[in-house]
Amino acid sequence: MTPAALADLVRSVAHDVLTGRGLDPVVLPATVTVERPRVAEHGDYATNVALQTGARAGVPPRELAGWLAQALAQRPGVHSVEVAGPGFLNLRLAAGAQGDIVAQVIAAGERFGALKSRPALRLAGIQELATVRDAQYVHARLAALARNAADFGITHQGAQLDLLDHERERELIRALGEFPRIVAAASSRTADLCDPHRVVRYLEQLVRTYHRFDGCCRVLPMGDEQPSPRHAARLALCEATRQVLANGLGLLGACAPERM
Repeated sequence: MTPAALADLVRSVAHDVLTGRGLDPVVLPATVTVERPRVAEHGDYATNVALQTGARAGVPPRELAGWLAQALAQRPGVHSVEVAGPGFLNLRLAAGAQGDIVAQVIAAGERFGALKSRPALRLAGIQELATVRDAQYVHARLAALARNAADFGITHQGAQLDLLDHERERELIRALGEFPRIVAAASSRTADLCDPHRVVRYLEQLVRTYHRFDGCCRVLPMGDEQPSPRHAARLALCEATRQVLANGLGLLGACAPERM
């Protein structure tokens, strides 16, 4: 479930909750915001919709948040919901819903987070930026990983993505799901990349997140270990990461090398 899909779900549930309690759903914002919490342990995403809506609906925000938490926790794809502070909601998705993001990235390929028109080079000396070089290195490393996986007979096709339940796996998936929002925020109404630095900063964060994943989640078997469904699932996550890196580099006018 992408952040955009989750935002739509939260708004839909909030609409139903308000209506079911005889309150006017017109007080809901046109667009509900869901964001990654600053502390990963708090959940996958957080929203302040109850804080935005409670007073206007005539309900204490924390009470409204409690109603929303109960309703959201019953929806497919949502693992748990907690109320925090004066009315924030911290949501944790089910592993399958997280895995859907990986599947969407792989299925969309170059179209994931893409602009309608491919922009020309936007930053002088783009290839010399440390962030771009780091992203290119990781892209090449992931391409090499895919070649090595093929030697083991491991493919990401048909991978059981609900096995991606390690916190570092979930963190990387959340980062991938943010890419379309970053591109949209960096673009003008004419689909031109008017703020490329947003994409640069995103790539920097994605590379850091990948390294944290790589430090504790081994993708390929070692020694006499036999390939397992978890290896295939992690390979799919790596392929999705490689694709998003390639898409981000492409938006900046930089190449995504297969070897370095």
